[in-house]
Amino acid sequence: MSSVFVRFQLGEASVMRKGLLFSLLSALLSIITPIPNANAEPSITLGTTGVRPLAITIDSSGNVYTANYFVNNVSKITPEGVSTILATSAGGPIGITIDSSGNVYTANYDANNVRKITPQGVSTILGTTGMRPWAITIDSAGNIYTANDGANSVSKITPQGVSTIHGTTGANPNAITIDSSGNIYTANYRANSVTKITPQGVSTTLGSTGANPIGITIDSSGNIYTANFEANNVSKITPQGVSTILGTTGSHPRGITIDSSGNIYTPNQDDNNVSKITPQGVSTILGTTGNNPRSITIDSSGNIYTANFEANNVTKIIIFDQAAANAEAARVAEAARVAAANAEAARKAKEQRELTEILALIPKIGELTLSLGETTKSLYSTKCVKGKTTKYVKYGAKCPKGYVKK
Repeated sequence: MSSVFVRFQLGEASVMRKGLLFSLLSALLSIITPIPNANAEPSITLGTTGVRPLAITIDSSGNVYTANYFVNNVSKITPEGVSTILATSAGGPIGITIDSSGNVYTANYDANNVRKITPQGVSTILGTTGMRPWAITIDSAGNIYTANDGANSVSKITPQGVSTIHGTTGANPNAITIDSSGNIYTANYRANSVTKITPQGVSTTLGSTGANPIGITIDSSGNIYTANFEANNVSKITPQGVSTILGTTGSHPRGITIDSSGNIYTPNQDDNNVSKITPQGVSTILGTTGNNPRSITIDSSGNIYTANFEANNVTKIIIFDQAAANAEAARVAEAARVAAANAEAARKAKEQRELTEILALIPKIGELTLSLGETTKSLYSTKCVKGKTTKYVKYGAKCPKGYVKK
């Protein structure tokens, strides 16, 4: 009876443990499940910048950097939101990029040069550019390229600081990007076009854009996308030069970036928000920003960051990844299932050990009982033997006839 009771109690505890486990899992799922009918992703102010940030970039650790035009310096904001001034960058920094070692480079509009800033904050002039460098990018070898708004050209500066004019562009190149083969592309603000410059410096017009392209990016297939400031839309140009309007944006998009799925994002200067355009051309408002967002970047998790010109800060728009959340929930559930199964197996093994030990004791208990019986008889009776027959009589009494007292 007691054994049955113990087993029931163990089983009840097991049910209670499982109930608690499922309650915890339900709570976890409620946390990672998005709110139904939410129209935008959550936005936060990540940190403050220097005065009038015009450009933004991010490193592999999630640190964000802005080029602060009015105060000639670069801000660094950690993922935790700690803001510091990394270094000075005299001459009106208007463009920014970063290399794999964490060195930051700024295109200085008023100084016609590029500064290099080490992770330790040491700032030096890397090399000169054409007139009014507006945007900047870097290749896998560490060569720097600037789109020179006042010279309609692209400058190339080697890691050793050797400066050359890499090629010519359309009128007023205001944005620049590079593909995996080293071809350079510029968005030409006054020409409404994109220029392609080969590694050998050969310049051609790749295709046309909407009115006043001011931001440019590229996807893994080599398609070019421009944010068109006056047209409030995004152009897509194929490697063959076929131009189409991919989708609409908010008012006056100032920059552009792309995620690993091919979704396009633009910061909309007048609306203080970010537009998202899917590869199929569906446009939505992703989230809100600080006042007057002028540039945009993205991290490895798909979170969006904007440099807000009039707010002097950086907005982070946190992207919810449903597929990743589902995968994490499945992983947690499976780990919980395995843990519960292991705990149940351990409980059954312990019960079996205890039962085996009890069963092993039964013969010994019997032997002990017989032994005690013999001892009791020897203490409280007289043993009488006749041949092979044994009888016990009350202590002090005589043995029956024919029996001998032992």
